[in-house]
Amino acid sequence: MARDTRSRSTPPGPSRSGTSSGSRAVARPLVRPERRARLLLAAVLALLVVFAGRLVQVQAVDASAVADRALADRMGLTTLVPAPRGEILDAGGQVLATSVERRDVVADPTIVDGYVREDDDDVVVAQGVDGAVTDLSALLGLEPDAVRAALTREGTRWSMVTRGITPELWDRVAALGVPGITSERRWSREYPGGRLAGNLLGYTGYADGHDDAGLGGVEAVMDEELRGVDGSQRVERGRMGQAIPMGESELVEPVPGGDVRLTIDRDLQWTAQERATTAREEAGAEWVAVVALEVGTGHVLALAESPSVDPNDFAAARPEELGSRAVSDIFEPGSTSKVITAAAALEEGVVDPLTPFVVPYRWEASNGQSFRDSHYHDVEHLTFAGVLGTSSNTGTVMAGELLSREQRHDYMERFGFGQSTGIELPGEARGILAQPEAWDGRQQFTVLFGQGVSVNALQAAEVFATVANDGVRVPPRLVAATVDADGTEHPAPQAPGVRAVSAETAQQVSTMLEGAVAEGTGGNAAVEGYRVAGKTGTAEAPDDRGGYSGYTSSFIGYAPAEDPEVVVAVIVQRPTNGYFGGQVAAPVFQDVMSYAMTSRGVTPSTEPARLYPQEW
Repeated sequence: MARDTRSRSTPPGPSRSGTSSGSRAVARPLVRPERRARLLLAAVLALLVVFAGRLVQVQAVDASAVADRALADRMGLTTLVPAPRGEILDAGGQVLATSVERRDVVADPTIVDGYVREDDDDVVVAQGVDGAVTDLSALLGLEPDAVRAALTREGTRWSMVTRGITPELWDRVAALGVPGITSERRWSREYPGGRLAGNLLGYTGYADGHDDAGLGGVEAVMDEELRGVDGSQRVERGRMGQAIPMGESELVEPVPGGDVRLTIDRDLQWTAQERATTAREEAGAEWVAVVALEVGTGHVLALAESPSVDPNDFAAARPEELGSRAVSDIFEPGSTSKVITAAAALEEGVVDPLTPFVVPYRWEASNGQSFRDSHYHDVEHLTFAGVLGTSSNTGTVMAGELLSREQRHDYMERFGFGQSTGIELPGEARGILAQPEAWDGRQQFTVLFGQGVSVNALQAAEVFATVANDGVRVPPRLVAATVDADGTEHPAPQAPGVRAVSAETAQQVSTMLEGAVAEGTGGNAAVEGYRVAGKTGTAEAPDDRGGYSGYTSSFIGYAPAEDPEVVVAVIVQRPTNGYFGGQVAAPVFQDVMSYAMTSRGVTPSTEPARLYPQEW
C-alpha cells in the first residue's frame, strides 16, 4: 500500500500569512473584559474621591470664604446715606436754619406687578400694576398717569416716583407693601422764619455732587463747617434685586455737620426787617437797609433789608434780591460822613467844637468851586458844633479846607472807607475811595460832605461805631461761634481793634452828634428816655449812566450817648415820598433803637446832656 506523503493537517487557526485557509480568522482581544471593568471602576472611584474631597473642602475647610463670596454677590450697590447739615442759630440759640428728614420714593418696575392687596375678608381688592397705581397715586396725591409712567418705565430697575415726602407719609406708603417700592433718605433745608434774615442766611442747592451745598449768604461762607460727612449702606438683595427682610446690612453712619451761631438777635432782626418793609412802602423807595451793631464788639445784631428773600423759595426771587444789599450795594453817604471830617479837623487841631464860623448859604472855595447848603438861609454865625448839628455843607467845606488832601484821605481810610470790613458774607463791596492825587478840583471838597466817595451800609455804620467806641474801630462780625456735633463750641476769632482817633476827639464828636439830635436836623430820631447821638444824611444817588438820579437818605446814630451800647444805621435808597434823611430815615431809627434799648434792658439815661452851643 503506498504511503501518503502529504503533511498532517494542523488544527484550525490563523495561518502564518494571517489568511484563512478555509474559514475566517477571529482577532484576539488586547484587554480582557474583566480587566476593562476593573479599570473603569477604579476611575469612577477616583473621581468620587476627588468630588468628596472638594465637598469636604467647600463645606468644612473653605465654608466661611465661600459663604462670604456668596454674600458679597447678594449685597446690593452701595447707597449714599446723606449727612444732615448743621443748624444756623441766632445769638441766643434760636434756630434760623435747620435740616429736616425727607424721603424720595423710588420703584423697581420689574417687580411691581407682583402687588396684591386684600381686605379684611381676604378678598383681593387691588393687584398688579393697576392696583399699585391706584393705591400709590391716592396716598401720594399724584396724578395716576405720572405714577404709572414711573412704575412701568422700561430698561431700568430704578425709577423716581416722587421726591421729598415726610417720614410719616413714607411709613404709610411702605405699609402698602408694593414690591419694588423703596425710599431714599435725604435732608431738606428749612428756614422757620421765612423771610426773616433771608438775605444774610442765604440758601442751599445742588453743587459739587451735594443736594444741599451752601449757595448764598452764611450758608455759602460757612459751608465747610455746616456740611457733614455722608455715610453709606449696602443691603442683601434677592435674585430680583429686592431687599431681603432680616438680611445682612452694612452701614457707615453719616457724621452730622456742625452748627453755626450768629451774633444776630432774632427779635431785633425781625423788628428791623418789619420797619424796613414799612418804610420802603411809605417812602416809595427802591430798597431800605437797617444795620444794628453792638458797640465795642462789632457784633452785627441785625442786618435787615426790604425787599427780602424767603430762602425756602429762593428760586422765586429776582437775582438782585438774593444777596445782602447792606454789604454789596454801595452809595454816596452824604452828610453822615461829615462825622469823619469833624473828627479829622478836631484830631489835627485846626478847629475845636466852639470855633466860630460865618456861614453863608453859598460859599466859594479858593480854587473857584462853589458850594451851597440844602436850604436857603441868611448868613449864620455857627460854632463848629453848630456846623455839624445843622449839617451845613458850606461850613463843612470851610473847615475841611484847613486839611490837606492827604489828611482828608487818611482819615477816611482810618474809619474804614475803601476797605472790606471782612464780614462773613459773600459779595461785599469795598466801596470807592480814589487816591487824593486823583481828586479833581471839585471832588477834593465834595468828599468832605460825603459825595464823590461811596460805601456800603455796614461801612457807614462802622464809622459811628468807631466814634461810640472811644475812637477805636473794631471790625464787624456776623459769626459768634461754631459748634461741633458733640456740643463743643469754638468762639470765632476777633480781629483786634485799631485806633482811628483819640478818645478825646471821639468824645467831642459824640457830644456834637448829641446836639444834632437834640437841637439839629435829627430830631425825629430821638428815643424817649435815652440820650441819642446821630446824624442825618441826604446825598444824590449815582445812576448807571454816570450821572445822578434820586437821593440816598439816611440816619445813623447810637444810644445811650453817655455809654453807647448799640449803633443803628438806616439807609433809604431813592425814596419818592420825601427824601431828607431826617424825614424818611430818622423815624425808622427811632423805632428800631427804642426796641433795642427796651429788649436789651438798657438803663435809661439819668443825666442830661451837656451840649456845645451851636451859635456864637
